[in-house]
Amino acid sequence: MAPFRRIGFSPRLAALALLLVTLLPFAAFVMASGGVPNGGMAASLLSALSKPSTRSALRFTLLQSAASTLLALVVGLPGAWLVGRFRFRSRRFLMALSAVPFCLPPLLVVLSFVAYYGKAGLLARIMGVFGLAAPDSGAFLYGFPGIVAVHAFYNFPLVVQTVGSIWSRIPPSREEAARTLGAGRFRAFISGTLPSLLPAIAQSASLVFLFCFFSFTVVLVFGGLAGSTLEVEIYRAVRFSGDRDTALALGLVQTIVALACTACFGLLDGRNKAVARDLGRVGPGKKPHGAVSVILGLYLAAVSFFFLGPLFALALQAFTVRGPGSAMSLGFGNFARLAGGFQAPLPKALLGSLATAVPAALLAVALGLAASISLKKSRAFDLALALPLAISPAITALGWGYLFPNGAVAAIVLGQAAAVWPFAARSLSGSLAALDRDKRQAARTLGAGPLRSFLDADLPAIGPSVAAACAFSFSMAAGDANVPLVLGRGEIDTLPLLIYRLASAYRFPEACAAGLILALLTGIAFFLKERGSDAP
Repeated sequence: MAPFRRIGFSPRLAALALLLVTLLPFAAFVMASGGVPNGGMAASLLSALSKPSTRSALRFTLLQSAASTLLALVVGLPGAWLVGRFRFRSRRFLMALSAVPFCLPPLLVVLSFVAYYGKAGLLARIMGVFGLAAPDSGAFLYGFPGIVAVHAFYNFPLVVQTVGSIWSRIPPSREEAARTLGAGRFRAFISGTLPSLLPAIAQSASLVFLFCFFSFTVVLVFGGLAGSTLEVEIYRAVRFSGDRDTALALGLVQTIVALACTACFGLLDGRNKAVARDLGRVGPGKKPHGAVSVILGLYLAAVSFFFLGPLFALALQAFTVRGPGSAMSLGFGNFARLAGGFQAPLPKALLGSLATAVPAALLAVALGLAASISLKKSRAFDLALALPLAISPAITALGWGYLFPNGAVAAIVLGQAAAVWPFAARSLSGSLAALDRDKRQAARTLGAGPLRSFLDADLPAIGPSVAAACAFSFSMAAGDANVPLVLGRGEIDTLPLLIYRLASAYRFPEACAAGLILALLTGIAFFLKERGSDAP
């Protein structure tokens, strides 16, 4: 990487810049809260842990994260087995579902669950047609089971993608060798396949746990009386009670737990890559038959019912127009009310999303590219990626808000870029590792300097990946509701904020209409990304 250092990407300088981007808003929040509490951070942390409310929030956060991760594994591992061992028409569909946690914002998942499982949802109406009484879904949706179900629904494709990609590369001969030695089917799997799968299973579980640990929108809407997570408590402490000291203490507790999780994820990611390198590549799997065909059919039916059903209900609700009385018809009335008329909110929200998501995506890719070039294959790179994932997004957003008290747009852009750039860096690092050094060396022998050789030889090679990372970063930033909600000052509106307000006012058809536009915006951007590089 010496040529990159000559270009100006000094590893130490890049690490310092990334550290500032990560810690500067945290420091701003600490100073806005009155500085370091008397007795230091340790005393503040112990004081926070002594409060029953903190212990209750921490207990609920860990419990719902663990339960959500377990359910995501239960749902995802059979899919990983199917896509890893067999060849069938819907295989690419199951693998493509890994896009959902990145291109479908959590707020839309919440809306889709309400539209499908709600008391007046699509499932209840279908049951009514057949004369069946729909069960009371309130206790399920707006409680602990609803939070766990939404999290598992949202994250199980990560398990399918991560574990399935490794499973497809494990030679079947390993189990066959154990079977020839007298081992049963289960024993052959335990000895021949499971050791290679464990790092991928643990890695996907740690990533799902981390996403659920920082869950905000899902818990804010579905938490109800079931409990509250640390992230939601931080938001409430600052937004409603103005208690920044409590928010800071909760953020410290959250960061310590998240750092342990991210360290575990980094270790498992390294082991998973090492396993993948050792395995090499295996040819396409065999076609399912017999009992496997039945299992595949049942699994696809369950995924379609529980997974695609809510998404279909979201789209159907968007086109359901309520007329006089209780009459309902299909049409574009919900879109027309949002797009036209007096103070139409949709154009303003759409422009606000573009005004924040586009610069946030460009900044995130710039930071990710600098990190990938300068800190590749170093502990600094792992640390740079781990820290932003471990610090409370609410505190980070509030910190940028204190740094830019008169600029809501700038604060939102920086807050979203700070949350997205680690994913952009991970997406770009693979392309940078695969660069052809011979082309760069040839450019150097023809007299090109380090910068010119990079621009002429390396940049064209990674150009598609950079464009893909931009689309991916835009998808995540445009769908983010956390940062705009935390920094909401009435100066700018975004699609997620509009959806949240419409849903809070029980205008679900219009909320679904705005949600469908957001889903198209983020989905198109993400799948453009898929054309340039693999999903991260």
